[in-house]
Amino acid sequence: MGLLFRKVNFNHQSPDTTTLLESSLLTTPTFSPSPFTNHALQTVQFRNRESHQLQPDWILGILVSGFILLAWAQVFYHRRVRQVFQAPFSKRFINQLIRDGNLFKERVSVALGTLYLLTFSLLLYQVNEMILHTAFFHLPPWGIYSLILLGVTCYWLGKIITIQFLSVVFNTMTTTRAYLLNTLIFCLIIGILLLPLLVLVLYLKSILILWICLICFTLIFIFRVMRGFFIGISLTKFSYLFLFVYLCSLEFLPLLVLVKIFLIYM
Repeated sequence: MGLLFRKVNFNHQSPDTTTLLESSLLTTPTFSPSPFTNHALQTVQFRNRESHQLQPDWILGILVSGFILLAWAQVFYHRRVRQVFQAPFSKRFINQLIRDGNLFKERVSVALGTLYLLTFSLLLYQVNEMILHTAFFHLPPWGIYSLILLGVTCYWLGKIITIQFLSVVFNTMTTTRAYLLNTLIFCLIIGILLLPLLVLVLYLKSILILWICLICFTLIFIFRVMRGFFIGISLTKFSYLFLFVYLCSLEFLPLLVLVKIFLIYM
């Protein structure tokens, strides 16, 4: 009897409505536009940007040495430095400079002359690095600068010796001394002016400032040659044509020879 009851109960059990409920709740999904959109950036070809190389330590050492020399001259010989800057604009200042001592044998001239050699050689080095791009026998950068510094030093030594020799030949020692003093004054001024400009050229890598340095040097060079010509006019025993040829032989001819040698071998 019990088995029959269980059998009847199994056959008449209520159906499972779980699946029917799920099917009635789960309708067909509908999709609405997303509030998130793609970015508007356009893809471009990937390119490597050239990194700016830092200046080597030896260049920083040259600049620091130059500022030390300038600071030493300004602290201990500020009056002579002021006279050097005033000398190109009036003969009275030149006479005052001569009366106060022999500029050729003073320590301030050695310091500022060394500054001129360092800065002018560094200017030529930067011209080669940023404009000419010439390899000097595959030398390292400091070797190229050392070669330029040696060449500038030898050029001025040879030029001074030649001028002194010609003064003995033509018996113009007094005028030659005035001419050399004029040259020394302008060289000292160029060395002081180039120092801050080279800092901008080296650390900004600006070709525009480099051209400004070259233009300033050219203008001062022309002014120095004109002053030298007026000094030579004081010699009445020589004609103006002879003085012009003499100055061209001393100032322009050596530069043209050096440029010709540079173009041939480099």
